[in-house]
Amino acid sequence: MDMKPVHYIQWQIGPGGIELSINHYINHLSAHRNLYAYSLRKPDCHIYDQSKITITEGSGGGWKMYAAYFRYCRQYRKDIFHLHNGGPVILLLTLLAGIPNPLYHIHGTIYWHNFVQKLYLKPIWLLIRAILTMRKVTFIANSEYSAGIFKNKALPVQPKVIYNGLDVQNFLAKKSMRTELKRMAYIGRMHPGKNVDMAIRLFEEIAGEYPELELHLAGAGPLQEELEAQARKSPYADRIKFLGYVKDIASFYGSVDLFVFLSAYESFGNVIAEALLTGLPTLTSNVPVFEEIYGEEKKFILGDPGDEEQIKIKFRKALADFPQLARGAYDLSASVEQQCSIESHLRQIESIYEKH
Repeated sequence: MDMKPVHYIQWQIGPGGIELSINHYINHLSAHRNLYAYSLRKPDCHIYDQSKITITEGSGGGWKMYAAYFRYCRQYRKDIFHLHNGGPVILLLTLLAGIPNPLYHIHGTIYWHNFVQKLYLKPIWLLIRAILTMRKVTFIANSEYSAGIFKNKALPVQPKVIYNGLDVQNFLAKKSMRTELKRMAYIGRMHPGKNVDMAIRLFEEIAGEYPELELHLAGAGPLQEELEAQARKSPYADRIKFLGYVKDIASFYGSVDLFVFLSAYESFGNVIAEALLTGLPTLTSNVPVFEEIYGEEKKFILGDPGDEEQIKIKFRKALADFPQLARGAYDLSASVEQQCSIESHLRQIESIYEKH
């Protein structure tokens, strides 16, 4: 193998959108490049094929974690480093260790959670800005929205936008026109900000009018026990199903009739694109990036998740003509297919690697 090896740097390897993207890189590139994955914290689980990629776990937390990563960079400083988020400290260490032109791939929109974090993180971004006068970093964002947030909050640079790549054919194989509402669903991490509790309440809002309707929740996370407790108290508890991590996600989308995703923040929204590829009617919050997916089809956006009453009103309005909603989602599949093709994504990523 004469092509430069690639190292995928992640804060913590676990089931999620970043890992799905890297799995595509592994399947596509491992035949002609040596590939490595570095998890700064101990991985949640091993989801990569270790016959195709070498995985290194970081050293616990605190300064030891950063020191271990710096040593790793020094060991492989002639290779390509593809950082998936990680934050300014990780990017700074990568540059100080001598990595030439690392790729910093932006998958998020939150750069500090409070004023205290801003006090120490903002100066690090400013230091990186100074270093960029002498060193090069290739910045990639997974949407126009996440690129704009990065430019406004972190660094005044314009990242290259490459939409997340999906195995669209896998989802298109499950595409169908929904004709009646029997299964409502949520899929994603059960984390703060995802507003899964609101999805449960929306189900309760209409469950009495749809006696056959069930709510299927797929995914896991720190709020799972709390959400399960909420469901047990529901008058419709026997119709709320927690499925945990679902491996065959395309078949899951294909088995349900409505997807509700009310996240307060997203940099893209893989689950929305995946669901629409199967023709699944998908109702969301008003995170700006969702407009990039929906285009002119604004009827799928329920609004600000901070205004639950307005969400309920728009939810009922959207369901008033379910066949029309289903037709709109089915027709959207073609534009999402073009936007999120994994083949297009991989071509763009490989062209960047080839310039290193």
